[in-house]
Amino acid sequence: MFTIGQLSVATGVPTSTIRFWERRDLLRPAARSGGQRRYTEDALSQVGMLRLCQDAGFTLAEIQDLVTKQQTDQFRWRELVDAKMVTITESLRKLNKARDLLAHALECEYEDITRCPKFRTAVDLRSGPVATATART
Repeated sequence: MFTIGQLSVATGVPTSTIRFWERRDLLRPAARSGGQRRYTEDALSQVGMLRLCQDAGFTLAEIQDLVTKQQTDQFRWRELVDAKMVTITESLRKLNKARDLLAHALECEYEDITRCPKFRTAVDLRSGPVATATART
């Protein structure tokens, strides 16, 4: 059995976060003994799962939805994971594009990046279709 302080130390999660997760029904409330929360070994796994979900990009609301869906239908959680995969894939696409643009800026032969044709094309594309068409005429 762990006190909340011991669980905090063991998991690296602040006690305030543990309490917050309990209030949000993300972490099963601990039994009380002498007015203190007492957590079982299972709490370590629960906290680990919550942290893993956060690392995977899930918000607390999405984690709550995952927990609820897992309890009612063990396969419905896959829909939530599929949706998160789409979101993360789009984020990765944007980040890769940003990385490529920044790498080009560092290697560009133009001292003034605003004179670089590749940069100008990127600016025109971000200006929108109407601005791009107007610039070409």
